[in-house]
Amino acid sequence: MANPDNYQETLDAAIDKAKEEIQDLSKINIIIAGKSGAGKSTLINAAFGEELTKTGGGAPVTDKISLIENKDFPIRIYDTVGFELKQINQWKTKHSILQILRRTNKTETPDDDIHCLWYCVSATGTSLEDEELNFMKLFLDRNIPVILVLTQAYSLKSANEQKQYAQQKLPQLHSVSILANDSENTTAFGVDQLIELTATLLPDGLQNSFASAQKASLRNKRQAATKLINSAIVANFGTGFVPIPVADAPIMMSIQSTMLVKITTVYGINFQKNKVETALAGALGVFTAISAGKSVATSLIKLIPGGWVIGGTISGTVGAIITGALGYAYIELMEMVAQGKINLSEVAPEELTNLLISLIKQKMPQNLTDLDNINKN
Repeated sequence: MANPDNYQETLDAAIDKAKEEIQDLSKINIIIAGKSGAGKSTLINAAFGEELTKTGGGAPVTDKISLIENKDFPIRIYDTVGFELKQINQWKTKHSILQILRRTNKTETPDDDIHCLWYCVSATGTSLEDEELNFMKLFLDRNIPVILVLTQAYSLKSANEQKQYAQQKLPQLHSVSILANDSENTTAFGVDQLIELTATLLPDGLQNSFASAQKASLRNKRQAATKLINSAIVANFGTGFVPIPVADAPIMMSIQSTMLVKITTVYGINFQKNKVETALAGALGVFTAISAGKSVATSLIKLIPGGWVIGGTISGTVGAIITGALGYAYIELMEMVAQGKINLSEVAPEELTNLLISLIKQKMPQNLTDLDNINKN
């Protein structure tokens, strides 16, 4: 029989750790620039959710730049007031940006660095001006990635022409066309591509922060979560042999709980709106169900090919398989929560445990070779 004290201690620690993980995520700093009417605010809402702009406000940094941030989001947005054609406004905006770049370069804290520029241009508006290209070059010359965001891309032909022209002038430039909101005749598109492109340009140490902050791409979140599962699988290969029942096997549960906490963080599930502890309790309940000898859970062991359960023990290999399958099942649960298909405030942990067990069965490899392919599911 599983030791309830071990389970409760692990669950309590996991809940505390999840809250700490969210608070400790490294900050990402993105500058969003462009002319007035280019759709910067709409883009911010589509990429990071309305909570950021509603609660983050936009405190003035200079007379041309405001800072949008929220303590619960690992991202800061420097939002320019508008890169207008009047020469004095261009100079003021450029001067304000240079002030920020110089200030952040003086600190040794990576949290202060500017990590990317999104320069927004209406795909149906006027052509790019030389001053706008020169502005983007300021960042490229400092090895800061720049993405030209062709907003309001009702005409992909026009957007592609803008892209080609800009990339002829600035070959290092990245670009993406988007329509942030549905129109009467066209479904919104491109914001997820912008998110995924941005993620490829950020340092590895910021990937989890960015995945947590962004709201537009579940694929980006899944990619970040997959890396966490792979790390947990490797760790479980080293656990050796764990007796069943696993009442005195806190090592495997600890590895699993760390993985689950980090996945929860990547999906950016709001603690105030969702009972995250319910999800963690349900997931850790899978391990407890196995250790308690419940038939629905121990049937999972029988699904593992090759007879790797020897003399009443689970090998590190089997533990790794179970951990991996649990991780991918938990991803499915997090995506259901993110899509509003499951309300964690309305379900019991036992219900989630049973749901996860059914999902785990779908993730189990059919043979030893499939162990290498489990993360493709």
